[in-house]
Amino acid sequence: MDALRENKINYANIGLMFITAILAFFYPFETFLLAYAYLGPLHYLTEISWLHDRNYYSKGKYDYIILVIVGILLSYAAFAKDFGVGLEFYDYFVSMNLFDKLLTFALFSSILFALVKNVFIKIVAILFVYIFVSGWLSPENVEMNGESNTVFALTSLVPTLIHVYLFTGLFMLFGSLKTRSKSGMWQMVAFVVVPLVLVFALPVNPNAKISEFGRNAHYAKGDGFYLTNASILDHFHLIKDPVYNNKDFMTLIKKKDFQQANAKNNFMSKENLNLLMDSLSKIPTKPYLINKQAMNPNFRVDNLLLLFSEDGKLNDYQMKPIPSKLLSGFSLEKYAAIVYNSTIGIMLMRFIAFAYLYHYLNWFSKTEVIRWHKVPKLRFAAVILLWVIASAFYAYDYSLGLSLLFFLSFSHVLLEFPLNIISIVGIGKESFSILRNGFKVPKEK
Repeated sequence: MDALRENKINYANIGLMFITAILAFFYPFETFLLAYAYLGPLHYLTEISWLHDRNYYSKGKYDYIILVIVGILLSYAAFAKDFGVGLEFYDYFVSMNLFDKLLTFALFSSILFALVKNVFIKIVAILFVYIFVSGWLSPENVEMNGESNTVFALTSLVPTLIHVYLFTGLFMLFGSLKTRSKSGMWQMVAFVVVPLVLVFALPVNPNAKISEFGRNAHYAKGDGFYLTNASILDHFHLIKDPVYNNKDFMTLIKKKDFQQANAKNNFMSKENLNLLMDSLSKIPTKPYLINKQAMNPNFRVDNLLLLFSEDGKLNDYQMKPIPSKLLSGFSLEKYAAIVYNSTIGIMLMRFIAFAYLYHYLNWFSKTEVIRWHKVPKLRFAAVILLWVIASAFYAYDYSLGLSLLFFLSFSHVLLEFPLNIISIVGIGKESFSILRNGFKVPKEK
């Protein structure tokens, strides 16, 4: 591509960043949701088609099959949970922590797919990778890994924000360095500065109303991106809740949802429950460092007993904080005000909206560079048909769209891993070349 056309595309992308930022500023939830539902599937389909013609940037002809198998397994487990089919399979996945294991295994294996051609070395190395990942992310280490930023990034952020923002930026940077494009480097400056201004410099109105569509689609019957926002806020301790005193605590365990959960699961006998409340009532003003939150149906009272001995008397844990995850899940009641109507919640959503919408726009704006549209007519027609069907699912029921399109959306993340590795390695090579020779256009590229 000639330099003039490349410059036009790069400067057009800077303009797209500003447009994206404006939409994310005024309508952060709706911008993200509409982009994900209606631009997302077209991006997945066209990118998978493009990657297929380039052997998924793997050294081996059939390396991608492992990534596809991982995608199928993860998708079937998610399908089982969403539709109540084959729940034993889902329960096994959860008990063995296979969601985290398989995703991390796919990412690490992609390093081998992208860089190693020898089949024997690759097979042996993949076996070692699986053994390492299985031990590191074993169920016995779940509690310890729960506080790890590395594990959280690999298992929660890689398929979401790292994929749409960091990997997109690396791909853009590699292209700009490879062609020694000054406009491309200005594009990278905007890629970093625009979201920083959007998130940290522009005013936030925590009382701004989110539309009914935005709230319903974002929550998606408990299976939507609401969980992503809540988990990020929770993991990085961005949620500041008031603490309980004994009166509050007694009110909590008298609540209907706790009583129903206790009756169903027999967490605590009526006698012990009364004994617990009696102990609390004797010191009604002393605070306990337990965050206020809605009761999770899967609540385990043995976690609560960290505060008390078997006879209901206070023990040495009475003034120690109890991790919120032990007492509650990501219920709408707990996090709604923070996700939808707090400064930190809106700041996070602005960045998510910017990252996702620009991720898609960048892909489509560089059609002439990437040339994803240069495919057989029959395949192109199939892509358009599948995109229309996917859009119809989202229009009918956003939650249903998320469930049915999970395989497509997640598999495109997995299949892109080798390309991400190639981009990282390429950035290193091009940067070293620039240090040696200066920012000059290579003679043969």
